Amino acid sequence: MKKRYIYALLFGVPGFFVSLIVSTIVFGGAAGIFWIFIFGDDPWPAYAEKLLSILLILGFLALWTASIVIGYKTGEDREDEPDLDSKHIVISAAAIFGLVIVIVLHQYLIGNIGPKDDGRLCSEFCSEKGYSASGMPPRDSGESSCSCYDNDGKEGMKVMMDSIKPDKKEGS
Repeated sequence: MKKRYIYALLFGVPGFFVSLIVSTIVFGGAAGIFWIFIFGDDPWPAYAEKLLSILLILGFLALWTASIVIGYKTGEDREDEPDLDSKHIVISAAAIFGLVIVIVLHQYLIGNIGPKDDGRLCSEFCSEKGYSASGMPPRDSGESSCSCYDNDGKEGMKVMMDSIKPDKKEGS
């Protein structure tokens, strides 16, 4: 296989993750600018959401394409060398591993993966029971309960958190 294709792959795979992270950050920044300076808390027009989505997709594709093209050009320049530099493969693999770890760690820290905190457990419990809201006492109060509220904001149910937490013996 020609080096231009190998280097396109060596740059393209980590470039995928870098493009994903960077385009998401740019999307969040653009949404923040729209919110703070343009639309505020008023309902946003439909075109604003479409514009942000297009910005996210185009930014991702542009960055990813650029990383593949840079890899292709780098490989093209190295076609005359007899062997593939193993350092480049190690660097690419380390970049992929590091970027995947960053993404997984971020998702763990914001609660999308891993054990659910008490607030999320309480919210899901109340939603399953048909209530529109949930609440918990302050953490330093020493009380560990979950309150479910109806549409009028009245407490309809109060349960202890121990009764809704998943059994820790199931995972053993």
